Amino acid sequence: MQAPYCASKFGVVGFTRAIAVELRGRVGVTCLLPGGMATDAQLNSPGDVAAAVVFALAQPKGCEVRELLITPSLESSWP
Repeated sequence: MQAPYCASKFGVVGFTRAIAVELRGRVGVTCLLPGGMATDAQLNSPGDVAAAVVFALAQPKGCEVRELLITPSLESSWP
């Protein structure tokens, strides 16, 4: 029952790829896919995801992280 979820994720990926091309040279665009977030399972902590965001933002001018997938090693729902 993951089809709608996966379709929405790929929609976000396509949108950010298109917007990155349209805004190239003016605005950097990163598609951040954080995977599962910590609830009762052993998933990503918000702090770990925030550290990945800081990494993406810290790149030098002219170097962009276009897509960043952050998934815990124990994630079972990643298609």
